[in-house]
Amino acid sequence: MGWRQRWAGPGALLAVAALLPWPLLAGPNNWWAFAPVTAAILAVLPLLFGPGWASRAGLDLSRREAVSVIAVFALIAVASTMLLHHVYAAAGLRVDAPDVKVQAGFLFQAFNEEIFFRALMIGVLLAYVRSAVAISLGLALIFAAAHFLLYRFSNPMHLALSVAALTTLFLAGVAMNNLYLAFRHIGFSWALHAGWNVVWLPAAFYDAATHARLYEPQIFERVLGAPSVADLAGVVAVLSFVLLARHSTGAAPRSQRKAR
Repeated sequence: MGWRQRWAGPGALLAVAALLPWPLLAGPNNWWAFAPVTAAILAVLPLLFGPGWASRAGLDLSRREAVSVIAVFALIAVASTMLLHHVYAAAGLRVDAPDVKVQAGFLFQAFNEEIFFRALMIGVLLAYVRSAVAISLGLALIFAAAHFLLYRFSNPMHLALSVAALTTLFLAGVAMNNLYLAFRHIGFSWALHAGWNVVWLPAAFYDAATHARLYEPQIFERVLGAPSVADLAGVVAVLSFVLLARHSTGAAPRSQRKAR
């Protein structure tokens, strides 16, 4: 086994992990910073993986799959808008409409996270763990823990997310992991991630009673901690396991399966 095959996966994981935090340094109006990170990721991965980099990055989609991904993204965005209207009212939130350019930034944000959490992390884990279910559940725990640590220790508010909000993050992580494991590309996991995020994260939130501005940790707590959102995340996670069972094709990446 050559050095590239042995070390490219962990090297790519470390490289992308080093790139992901940079938008946080751009301040609160950081929507534009996600696109340069995407460009850097797409420049680094071919150097590390070589000719098969697109498959290793979860970007090996057919034209039909790409069209399906766009349709699924639109469907999730519309459904999320309808659901969140009721969640905001129940949670006592007043929400201004998100800026379109900020929403565009969050398309890149979800793309970057999907490459890291799904394609690269699952790609590394598949070399050591044979069970897709174990990978999905374990990585979902890491996904939820990463958000907990970010808001508890790295954010000035030092807010600890509730069990309900962390459960929603865990279940969403399970669903996105299963989508990647089923299709071996990040298209549909990105559609779920981005279709949800662009609807609410770029918006400005206020407490309906006090009119105080709320910030990302508080928004995560109120929205993701809502019972209806947690219940829906649970339903999506269960359905993703059904999909995984029907589409499972073994542990090899798509590029390796083509070569057989």
